[in-house]
Amino acid sequence: MLTDVVRETTGLLDRRFLLNALLPTLITLGLLGTVVAGTLTDPATALRAWNALDGTIKVLAGTGVVVVAVLIAAIVSGAAQTITRCYEGLWPGRLGHILLLPGRHRHRRRARRLGFERGAADYPVDPADVLPTRLGNILRAAESYPADRYGADAVLTWPRLFPLLPDKLTASLASARAELEFQVMISAHAAFFAVAAGGWLAVTGGPPWLFLTCYWSAAALAWATYRGALAPARLYGDQVRVAFDLYRHELLDRLGMDGDEQWARLNQFWHRNIPLGTPLLPKSDDRPAVKALPSVSLSVLAWFLLIGSGLLVVWLR
Repeated sequence: MLTDVVRETTGLLDRRFLLNALLPTLITLGLLGTVVAGTLTDPATALRAWNALDGTIKVLAGTGVVVVAVLIAAIVSGAAQTITRCYEGLWPGRLGHILLLPGRHRHRRRARRLGFERGAADYPVDPADVLPTRLGNILRAAESYPADRYGADAVLTWPRLFPLLPDKLTASLASARAELEFQVMISAHAAFFAVAAGGWLAVTGGPPWLFLTCYWSAAALAWATYRGALAPARLYGDQVRVAFDLYRHELLDRLGMDGDEQWARLNQFWHRNIPLGTPLLPKSDDRPAVKALPSVSLSVLAWFLLIGSGLLVVWLR
């Protein structure tokens, strides 16, 4: 029985790596290699030269390409969480925070306009928690839900709650998360291809129609797949809410505690290692006040920059 479970889990991880990392990497490298080769030599000449090669050399070359693709895919797979956080609007450093302030302010205004009843699934309750992208706000809303409803810190509680969830719920969570990561990884690969292929064609003097096709079509795919990640993100958030609604008391029972009022003590214990019998520390909100700033849609701004930069490159040539 245990062997069957391990085999099934390994197969799931293999399929996830194949779909979310290896397959997009192979397609991206293949398309990028085609663009580069097409600008360096005539495609017909390159095809005749390939056909003239010995079979052993072809096998070695193909194997080398696959090995390189697997290594790159392994690196990309390891960075999947970091890439997803970038799509959420969690850019590192002060510069990243400043660049995303207009988008954050726009979503704060939109959250206030929708109100909690309509925007509960897409925005956190606290305006200070609002992020500059729709994906980030959907995931942040799910993350803040346990604290808003029950006082449980989701980041501290989730690793302890997840092992207690039933198989059907964990399968639903894994499926939604895999679909979310798939869409985000396709978007990231398309964005990379747009920059790499567009930059190569701009530097080497490729045909303007080919430059605009690669640049704009890849950018459109990156935007479409980002939008496609919103639905599985909502599903994943709903499953997280279900997990806390139905199974938080089971975790409390395992810990020998009772009542949602215990979450504040558990948060204090897990976060600061303060004994459970210690009186609760007073809450302090040292976050800066939300200031009114110019409101800018990051999607509109990105499309404006993409179209403008593409036309500018063609005009300068």
